[in-house]
Amino acid sequence: MQSYRLLDETEQRFHQNFLHRNGNTQVTSLLTVPGCVSALRARKAFSQLVADYPFLRQKIVPVGGEQYGFVQIEEQVHSSPCAAQPPLQPDILLRLELNRVLGDQECWRALVVPDPELNQTHIVLTRNHAISDGYSTARLVNSLAGYLGVSPSNSDKQKPGAFHLRLRYWREYPIETGKASHADFVRLQVSAHVAYRIDHLRATSGFTANTIWGGVLVYSYLRHASVPAVDLFTAYSLRDPGSHGQPLSKACMIDVREATFGDEPLDLPGCIKRYGRVVSQDKALLGTKPGKPANQRPVAEDTVRPTLAFTNTGLLDRFLTHPGGRVLEFSTLVNRSGGNYEFVLHLGKFNGTWHAALAFSSLKVDRVTALAFKSQVEAALDALPTALNIQ
Repeated sequence: MQSYRLLDETEQRFHQNFLHRNGNTQVTSLLTVPGCVSALRARKAFSQLVADYPFLRQKIVPVGGEQYGFVQIEEQVHSSPCAAQPPLQPDILLRLELNRVLGDQECWRALVVPDPELNQTHIVLTRNHAISDGYSTARLVNSLAGYLGVSPSNSDKQKPGAFHLRLRYWREYPIETGKASHADFVRLQVSAHVAYRIDHLRATSGFTANTIWGGVLVYSYLRHASVPAVDLFTAYSLRDPGSHGQPLSKACMIDVREATFGDEPLDLPGCIKRYGRVVSQDKALLGTKPGKPANQRPVAEDTVRPTLAFTNTGLLDRFLTHPGGRVLEFSTLVNRSGGNYEFVLHLGKFNGTWHAALAFSSLKVDRVTALAFKSQVEAALDALPTALNIQ
């Protein structure tokens, strides 16, 4: 048998979720760059990316029992034209690739869609969550944008076609695996006024933007669903803050912690302050075995509680080391078609603007309900106070 590296506990869990469709954890990022990227330029850029990031040149194989390992495979990047032209609208393209399920052992795949009318190219990169977290996503985007360089406008009369990119190892395997997927999402509208309120509240209260967003999410769901309690799972990075700039050999380094809210009536400021205490407790325990969910007062064990999750891909701008304008648009979502959460708030900030989306499974939540919850979150954001009493 080939030599392998055993997946760690988090990687094992994410890969088993993927295989069993319990959350279907594959991550899809959309990157829009200026110019029309050719297949040759894309292959060269991805070849550099694969050479620099070893987690992109491997597959995931069973190694006994319920254990899985990473095995190195052929590194050469292969391109193949799309049988049909994909849509050019970013969110439609994201939804399409989000629901195109990877092979059981495949770690990543990309779709490149030039748009000559707007002189830009959409690059959609999908990864098994076992090789992806917010930090590694930002590093990949920065490197890929640099490797692509400046692509020329399309001067040919013939419109450039879209194409897929994969490692050559997978070239004989179908891109369409035929596996059912039910991932969907809705975008939140975050106005400049709301962004100002978040920044002002952060400055006056000392709470982070993440704490404010998490409090808004919990408060909104308790009002939307009229449930006595809700569990919130938060993803925290386990990386050393000083490691930025070092070679990135491990792609998924997060700890997911659970907290329960709703054992007493909470207004919006109360939810934000409660979540702030949860975050402080969780950060002090990162890297240790999770205990009971963090509660201020106990909730009955037989209480049926829906689950939410919150993840932030971070401030992409601080990772973009190349000249401005190289990245026109950026967005990341996780396929949640297994329905292990009611909603997942995906948050990020790019070019000074908040990008927020609520991901869900269409098997569990219909789109009308998702839009109603979206409106509830937006109303809570509009109602953010300008200051909080921390007592």
